[in-house]
Order: sequence, then structure tokens, then C-alpha cells
Amino acid sequence: MGTQVKSGAIYIRSNVTVIAGPQRKKSFSVPIGIYSEKSDRWRDRGRDLVREILNSSQGFSASDYSTKATFSRIIKSYQLLDGICFVGLVGTQKSRLGGEENIILKVLTGDDSEYQELILNHKFVPARKAPPPSEPSSPKWRR
Repeated sequence: MGTQVKSGAIYIRSNVTVIAGPQRKKSFSVPIGIYSEKSDRWRDRGRDLVREILNSSQGFSASDYSTKATFSRIIKSYQLLDGICFVGLVGTQKSRLGGEENIILKVLTGDDSEYQELILNHKFVPARKAPPPSEPSSPKWRR
């Protein structure tokens, strides 16, 4: 699932498909960094992007640390991202080779007014994971 490049960095080669707006049904590739020997920046940017995607897909704010929000950000595998629907702003930037490439400028979450407007107008409905397991009142060894 991950791709390793000559530098040793590992990333997920993800494809994003636009499902609304003027660029509907167009898709582009977005690398999600997992590991790099040189620095943690690549990994941290990848984690931030995954976290934002999970927040957006489920309607949570980045500053929401409730049990429900925290539980919704836990994934067992990157395969969970396959087919996930989130709200984002797409733009272009110059690639290393001098051409134009599509990028995700920003992933909108529950904090953003544009996101709230989409929800109010029923243009986006956040998914919900199953509720977190209730926490026992005493440790298992005491029962």
C-alpha cells in the first residue's frame, strides 16, 4: 500500500476524485507522507492531512477532544481512507518539473463557516462511526 522512493521516504499514493463543483468527476493524485529518514516533517504533514480528512468526513472540529471525536480519529489501517468522503478546497501549484499539479489547499472541518454552510444546505452529510465503547468503572482485574 505504501510506496518507497529512492530517498527512503514512504508515502501513500492516494487518488482524490472531485464529486461536486466545476471540476466534478476529475481526479488527481495526492501523496500522503508516512515516513522519512531525513526528518519528521513529511510524516507530520501526512498525519495532519489524515487527521483533517477524518475530522471533515465525520463533522468534527480540529479542537474537539471529546471521547467521540478522539475515537473517530483512530484508524487500524490506512485502507479506511479508501472511498472516504470529505470537504476540501482544491488548487494548483508548480510541480518540481515545472508543470502545474493539483493539490488540496485546505480540508474543511467543523470549524469552518463554509463547512457549516454545506451542512445547513444539506450538500454534505458527515458520516458517523459507531460510538466509542463505554469505559468500565473498574479495571478488568478487579471484576
